[in-house]
Amino acid sequence: MNWLVGLVFLLLAALLLWAFSALLISMLAGLAVSALLWQPLRRWRHRQWLHKLEQNPALDLQQQAPGALFYLLSAAVVLLGCAAALTTLIHLPDRLYSPEQLSLVCGLVFAISLATLIKLSGNLVSLGEDAAAAAEIRASWSLATGIVPMLCVVTLIFFVPHTAGWMVWREQWRGYDSTRLRIPLRHHNAEQQQALLQLVRPLLEQGSRVLSHRARSRSGSSYTLSAALPARYRFHGDALELQLAGLMPQEQLNMHLQALVSVVQGEVGSLPLAYAQCQPSPDWWGRQRFLGRGQQAMQSLRDCVRTRQSELNPALAVLQGNLQEVQVGWIRFRPWPALPRWQAFALPEDEDELQRLDTLR
Repeated sequence: MNWLVGLVFLLLAALLLWAFSALLISMLAGLAVSALLWQPLRRWRHRQWLHKLEQNPALDLQQQAPGALFYLLSAAVVLLGCAAALTTLIHLPDRLYSPEQLSLVCGLVFAISLATLIKLSGNLVSLGEDAAAAAEIRASWSLATGIVPMLCVVTLIFFVPHTAGWMVWREQWRGYDSTRLRIPLRHHNAEQQQALLQLVRPLLEQGSRVLSHRARSRSGSSYTLSAALPARYRFHGDALELQLAGLMPQEQLNMHLQALVSVVQGEVGSLPLAYAQCQPSPDWWGRQRFLGRGQQAMQSLRDCVRTRQSELNPALAVLQGNLQEVQVGWIRFRPWPALPRWQAFALPEDEDELQRLDTLR
């Protein structure tokens, strides 16, 4: 009977280890970084003590508070460990953990980091005081260390992104494969830049990506959370650079490239260009037909062509003869940090509207 109970506990432990393997790996990485950084700090502090004892053998080290530098370096060790844990987690395969676990780890890292900074502040404030006063100050700040982070976490629950928003944040920090386009201008000013942005707006919209996460409420019903990973653009030198939020399918990309090349060569009017840019992706067409919205999709296409033609007429007049050959490639893109800064393409915030957009999935 005992062996059966032991086997059950072993299976439960293995199940928990599998379910929370990503959290354990990230925690071990953070602890390892903190432990490795703590060793030289501890040796440096030990040498300081020995030096003080050589100068004054009667000195009571228990009554001697560490200096400000030691407090600062100790806090840095903890913060670097938190950063290592979070970095490890976001670079692990997505299948190892859920978005809920990602938000949980982010909350823990925030709480630990805030507690560390509060404790550091208390230690620095206590410097220069006598032993009794310093101990009282540190005790007060230690109490705040345990209370304030928890209150902040509870408050931030109402303001931080939901699970799909954390998925977008993860993609932006760890980077993603992205189609890149560069459109040089012979001469550029503010008017021509705005006209070029108007020309590539459908490409930026279709090149954005919507991330979705299906979750369950306490009552057992399911619902879908969505957040947008926008395509980005910037004017760098004499060209407009575009970074899509993923790798656009070649068929869809070729359609946009042919439209841009025709503008470069000056061989297309606003109507054929509007029709080419309003063509939805095959995936979007497939979803609309599957949902029985084929006629609505055709009407939406006609409305898009009319609206797009009126928008393109002034833009084509400004860009006439000013565009050069379009350059295409792909890179592993990370929007931060980068100079000059990338601008995110504006997308609707409403989740229902996001689901209706023709974007990368």
